[in-house]
Amino acid sequence: MKTKTISKLICGLAAGILFSSTASAQFTFSGQYMSRGEYRHGYGTLSDTNMNAAIFVSQRMRLNGEYKHEKFKMYASMQDVRTWGSVANAAIDTKGLLSLFEGYGELYFTKKITAKIGRQVLSYDDDRILGGLDWTMAARRHDAGVFKYTDSTWAVHVGGAWNQNYEANKQVQYNIAGSYKSMQYIWANKQIKKLGISFLFLNNGMPYTHVDGVTGKKDSITLYTQTTGLRAEYKGDKFLALVYAYYQMGDNPAAVPSSPTGKYQATSAYDICAEVSYKQIKGLLTTLGKELLSGNSQTDTTSAYRKVNHAFSPLYGTNHRFNGYMDYFYVGNHANTVGLMDIYLRVHYTYKKILFGVNGHYFNAAAPIRDTRVTTSIAALGANLGGELDATLSYNFTDGVAIQSGYSQFFGSYSLMKLRNAVSLNPKSNWAYISLIIRPGKIAWHKVGLKM
Repeated sequence: MKTKTISKLICGLAAGILFSSTASAQFTFSGQYMSRGEYRHGYGTLSDTNMNAAIFVSQRMRLNGEYKHEKFKMYASMQDVRTWGSVANAAIDTKGLLSLFEGYGELYFTKKITAKIGRQVLSYDDDRILGGLDWTMAARRHDAGVFKYTDSTWAVHVGGAWNQNYEANKQVQYNIAGSYKSMQYIWANKQIKKLGISFLFLNNGMPYTHVDGVTGKKDSITLYTQTTGLRAEYKGDKFLALVYAYYQMGDNPAAVPSSPTGKYQATSAYDICAEVSYKQIKGLLTTLGKELLSGNSQTDTTSAYRKVNHAFSPLYGTNHRFNGYMDYFYVGNHANTVGLMDIYLRVHYTYKKILFGVNGHYFNAAAPIRDTRVTTSIAALGANLGGELDATLSYNFTDGVAIQSGYSQFFGSYSLMKLRNAVSLNPKSNWAYISLIIRPGKIAWHKVGLKM
């Protein structure tokens, strides 16, 4: 009798808590699925004459849970990322393919001021410097805190992060490959009718172990670079225009001296871009643009020039969306080298549930490439780094479901072959894919990874 009474009491309390909670809060589940089959033959760099193409299928599955209250929100997103067949079909999965993609708490101080703390995606403007990298199955997220102010025309975000390998009772050198030790940024956007203007300042600190060339003593150091710039975008009825300029300064984390009196190489680099678009008829948009990312000359050997790193780094952007879909530039490659000038033409057409696009790129080095065949003097190769043609076809199967496919062909050059130390100049560098994207409640067009 006593046990039944206690059980009824517990059930009553649970029901009361649930009722009072749902009266002012909402708990929702969602998910997404993306799979992509790829054919790669010269993806990312020039193919070898004897190279066989790679064919594989990868996928991502996410389950999201959100608890939203009038004063706060909690959000968690679990994702499983895998290549088909990477785990035997009767084996226990022990490869750690399941992970927390996002997990944060968000506080609503007022209707305009909020704070998001935890693992989250940082994506701004067109993802050039800070992007979600949604094209890759794992995508990109940050363990950070972000304070936000938003009204009808202004958006201001101030964020930062401090990374460490694990909990410790003494200083430990941070050594997670490809990740920063410390990062702070300010992003602001102002909307003036059809014009949007954004400002970004990002302070990026990369960890290094400095070894004293005399004593051999090791010190944990953090080298900082600062990236700042403006971006303006106009969206008219017929004409669209985009321009941005970023400047990078500070210490170059890729050149750390070992001598106790050595000075760190300075950084002075830039990225500028301008493009115009025109809507000829309904659904048809043509874009012409040019982007210039500064680089290091291989022919200027003067000590004054070598004291400064002139190669711009896009840092944590979604670089697949820029400079060609075959990822020859700034996708795990082309860092601290001769830079890039990309002249591009994009044409895409949307009709009901179908989107078709063609992008063409003409690439040149932004700084001279040294001709190593000439040994008696310093000579430069031609600046041409080749060209690329990207074709994309997307079909909206239904709301929240899209089938996206593409084919890309890269036309290499002798200068690119020498720059990449490629064995041969194979004209058959191409790539193709087909992808299924299921995202209920998301954007009407699933242009994952596309710059169109």
